[in-house]
Amino acid sequence: MKKCHILVLNGGGAMGAIETHFLSMLDTGKQTLEGIDLICGASIGGILAAAYATGKSFSEVDDVFQKRAKECFVKRCAAYVNPLANPTYRSDCLEKVVRDMIGDVKLGDVKRIYPKLKIIIPAVNLSEDVYVQFNNFTHEYDDIPLWKLAMMTSAAPTYYSGQELNGDVYVDSGIIECDPIMTATTMAKKYFGVPFINQRVMMLGTGLDRDPTPMPPKRYESFNLLDVATEVLSEYTCLSNKLFVKQVADGLGLDYWNFWNPVNVEGKLADWKSIPKWVAEADKHRTEFLAAWDEWLSK
Repeated sequence: MKKCHILVLNGGGAMGAIETHFLSMLDTGKQTLEGIDLICGASIGGILAAAYATGKSFSEVDDVFQKRAKECFVKRCAAYVNPLANPTYRSDCLEKVVRDMIGDVKLGDVKRIYPKLKIIIPAVNLSEDVYVQFNNFTHEYDDIPLWKLAMMTSAAPTYYSGQELNGDVYVDSGIIECDPIMTATTMAKKYFGVPFINQRVMMLGTGLDRDPTPMPPKRYESFNLLDVATEVLSEYTCLSNKLFVKQVADGLGLDYWNFWNPVNVEGKLADWKSIPKWVAEADKHRTEFLAAWDEWLSK
């Protein structure tokens, strides 16, 4: 049976610069999604997946991300007055960067750009309490602009306001699955009939915490996210949770998978000032990454 090569991009805010930089290391001719069957991203990983699906090279996206990450974290005046009752950052500033990066391409247009590529960008529908896997293969979501899905999947509670679509409010998929390996692999099995043993997964993480202590559970109760966040999340991303991902991957019976996140990070989701330091750390792993990428695609 045909092998299915799956690229999974994790959440992590400004730390997404680590993911974009690794991909920008590839030779010019390899900086596309050709040869990849499925791409799935959560939060910043969803923004990147959408940008790559428009046909932009990995280096183009990396360049925009590094230059404009600061614009994504402009603090709202109301957050200074009452930080517990208002999303911290301006969603309109994030939207400007996202729209400039992605343009007006719709989810259904991806097939025209990459005929064989499947894409999944999940988000949480808070109005219906449903985890939605937006995709380009069931065709029910084809008319939704990729930039809108990117905003929905990255609307991290307490960080950004929820995003409205058809009267419902959507927020960051990372509150359910920051590392969307389960979403990608189970949907590949369900919709394409590819057993786990034939799936080849490369997952790019947003760095290892220096503190190995497991992150606490994530919560999303009691939110009114069109404007106000009335409950504060515990620390939101699970950067150091490689052990969990290994258990999931082994439990599914994946024959090949690589969780690539070797960069030690110090900082928070909005810590755009640390991007040059993270990029420098990533550069130390260039040879290893290029070898890992080639090994993945050759399996």
